[in-house]
Amino acid sequence: MSEKSELTGYPSIDKPWLKYYSEEAINAPLPECSIYEYMYENNKDYPSDIAINYMGRKITYGELFESIDKTAAAFIKAGVKEKEIVTVALPSIPEALYCVYALNKIGAVANMIHPLAGKEETLNYFNEVQSRIAVIFDVAYDAIVKDIGKSSVEKVIVASPADSLPMHLRVLYGLKVKKPNLNGKVFQSWKSFIQDGKETAIPDVKKDCHEMAIISHTGGTTGAPKGVMCSDNNVNALIYQIICNFEYHRQETCLVVLPPFVNYSLVESMMATLCIGFKVALIPKYEPLKLGEYIAKYKPYVIFSIPAYWEAVQRIKNIDSIDMSCLRYSIYGGESMVPETEIVINNLLKKCGARGQLLKGVGSTELIAAATSTYEGCNEIGSAGVPLSRMNCKIVDKETDEEVSYNHKGEICFTGPTLMLGYYNNKQATDEIVKVHSDGKRWLHTGDIGYITEDGVLFVTGRIKRIIMTKGEDGQVTKMFPDRIEKAINKHPSVFLSCVIGIKDADRIHFPKAFVELKPECEATEELKTEIIQHCREELPGYMVPVEIEYISEMPRTSRGKVDYRALEII
Repeated sequence: MSEKSELTGYPSIDKPWLKYYSEEAINAPLPECSIYEYMYENNKDYPSDIAINYMGRKITYGELFESIDKTAAAFIKAGVKEKEIVTVALPSIPEALYCVYALNKIGAVANMIHPLAGKEETLNYFNEVQSRIAVIFDVAYDAIVKDIGKSSVEKVIVASPADSLPMHLRVLYGLKVKKPNLNGKVFQSWKSFIQDGKETAIPDVKKDCHEMAIISHTGGTTGAPKGVMCSDNNVNALIYQIICNFEYHRQETCLVVLPPFVNYSLVESMMATLCIGFKVALIPKYEPLKLGEYIAKYKPYVIFSIPAYWEAVQRIKNIDSIDMSCLRYSIYGGESMVPETEIVINNLLKKCGARGQLLKGVGSTELIAAATSTYEGCNEIGSAGVPLSRMNCKIVDKETDEEVSYNHKGEICFTGPTLMLGYYNNKQATDEIVKVHSDGKRWLHTGDIGYITEDGVLFVTGRIKRIIMTKGEDGQVTKMFPDRIEKAINKHPSVFLSCVIGIKDADRIHFPKAFVELKPECEATEELKTEIIQHCREELPGYMVPVEIEYISEMPRTSRGKVDYRALEII
């Protein structure tokens, strides 16, 4: 760990978080190569090691390289050129990884989208980047087959979770899911696609690692989803930082619970762990209440998950009997977790024999994924950890963009090697969120509010973009912060989770309404609503106390697992 120097009072200058990292983690050269090369070089000498465990079928690193080459040859045969954008819309199946790595190897770009985005959104994604070729999930075929002519796509490769399943599971899948009736002109099966590529030479591409490699997409909770341009260097820099403080041995297992169109899953759960010789356990459709079954089957060493999935652990029958002694790292990201819930989950993990508490971080698609992480000895309840070893962080006054000192709240900003190239074909949106500061560096303005302690620990306390304007009892216009109201409501012993929205009102501009998901054992009564409102009166200023409370059986979620407050706004 590096030594602590005298503080100037400004986190971005002092970087007190560096004491949690080795000199190598701070100063060693970052990988200057393609995403594929980084993974290949770390595993080429271990062809017999297992790379992927797909529903019981084990795929070695040697087989992974072979499948990537077959996929690359098939893309070449289909006419894919360097820098061409190919859209990939697949769940967590081996073919998704074959596509991403193959496209990277031949210098093309993978546009990663939700496999079940729906007809209009899927066609919009195709047209936005003018994809000529797309690889889709077989279940999505019916949704787009009749309207594919409205898009730029000329060839659609249809991959199925069954393509790589063990034989007995492949038969079962065929009984449940109707096989698409493909025509050879536009739609083609994965098997036929790979067959076409036989005997096709793969060119030796020397890729510029600072150019676009992947397009991922923001969640769209603050407006329309935007394409985030990620370079090889961006992705590899995050991988390097994720693993630099990671204790591991080759052939441990990472349980993948999120789909590959989410960078957090693709880069951290899959690519980073493949780069250190792990077995990646892929589950096409993760079911959080089956965690005990997954742990018994795969013996995961690490799980990168989200709060909603960890919270679900509480509802697993006989949870105390699950042996989690294999689990070294239990990680969550994507959104915050109520501190009380974090404590409950930590106690459950300990009771089940897991070898560590929940770890977490904060980040964004614009930063590829995580920008901070907690570590043992730096894992305060409610914190977001410390910036990764090559990231810099500052808190700025929202009005002036001037940096504020320790423990002062402001907007959280990051810079570093994982900062996106920009939004695809949207310079205006890029310039609104990425700004050049007086130090000459590009800084991402996250829209999150928080502060940094003298130890370099970041706390996120709210979100700028979820400010609701209202009038107080004195008639003055003021701001309500949904996050603050939600935190107050969530403290009530009967509440499992809440989400607050603003309801338009002629007198108050907006008034707060709370959607409340109760704990399973609690009864949804009018008396309880009154009790929750009284609880809020004790916790909050009068103008922030919810005027209405509506019970909801389960919060709607975005495709990335976050509570979808926009969906609640239209209920």
